[in-house]
Amino acid sequence: MVLKLLRALTPLCLVVAAPTYAAGPIELLFVGDVSFAGRRPPRAAYPSSAENPLRHFAARFAAADLAIANGEGLLVETPPASYAEARLDIGASPRWAHAYKDAGIDLVGLANNHSWDSGTGGVLENRRHLDATGVAVYGAGPTGDAATAPYRLRHGEACHVAIVPATLKSNRPPKGGAAVAFYPGGEGISRLTAQVSALVREGCFVIVSVHWGREGVPLPPSDVVRAGHALVDAGASVVVGHHPHVLQGVEFYQGGVIAYSLGNYVFVNRAIEKRRTGVLSLRIADVGGRPALDRIALIPALIHPSDFSPRPATTAETTALVKVLASGSQKFGTRVSQDGDLITFKAP
Repeated sequence: MVLKLLRALTPLCLVVAAPTYAAGPIELLFVGDVSFAGRRPPRAAYPSSAENPLRHFAARFAAADLAIANGEGLLVETPPASYAEARLDIGASPRWAHAYKDAGIDLVGLANNHSWDSGTGGVLENRRHLDATGVAVYGAGPTGDAATAPYRLRHGEACHVAIVPATLKSNRPPKGGAAVAFYPGGEGISRLTAQVSALVREGCFVIVSVHWGREGVPLPPSDVVRAGHALVDAGASVVVGHHPHVLQGVEFYQGGVIAYSLGNYVFVNRAIEKRRTGVLSLRIADVGGRPALDRIALIPALIHPSDFSPRPATTAETTALVKVLASGSQKFGTRVSQDGDLITFKAP
């Protein structure tokens, strides 16, 4: 919470005066894919809280030190060109841009497979609408440096937490005049791991938020597992995945942790497996003057079919979520259990 209170002073780089990591544990919250497609646009430029599909977890987001979402699909005045499959048409009204800040989301990732749906203009317009609301954004911008720059949490001059945006997928080819944190193929992974290693050499605790994998599958494919391992081998402490639209398991690997997919968070879809979701909580504490992961857990939720907004899971829904996550984590030996209102993950 200390870090969030300082946001107004330094919106792009949170600064704490203490020379060591002495502010106590901090909590970072991540949610998966957020799409406002398929909804009636808000009645006004600024949606009311009652219209906001993120509203049910606003108090949890506000209480955290940083809350991060993947903004799936562009917020643009003119809808993106249609795909052959209508389900891929997920552009939405820019009136939804205010929904993030209104619900306590601090940082929105723009690197995903839909980033280039409206070409160069769409990349820049989407970012412009979000910038205007005061929410921080990363993962896309006017230049490559702007698009790939990590979001940093600092203590004094040292970088203590760096969150790196990335997508390994793009539905449409990149264009000139704008950039996205897009890392295709083996060469892309090499560039991404080099960035991670450079941040580690700065002394950063590195989190990679990455769009990858295959839609609708309960287990990550082998190429995704290899990419996750490569990121940890390069020094990433946590890798947070999104894109498959379903929850996948968690792996503890060589001192790092990989949450392969957070699934959907705000999405119009009636399939139960695509409505199971949650808020990933990372608690980072001081260990010997350096940040270290103290706990990784999921705040269980379910996207309600009446309005396709995520709500806290009931007891029965949480039990089902534990089973799904335990099944997805079994091959990695991860222990999954319910602990109060959290689903916790522990190393084998």
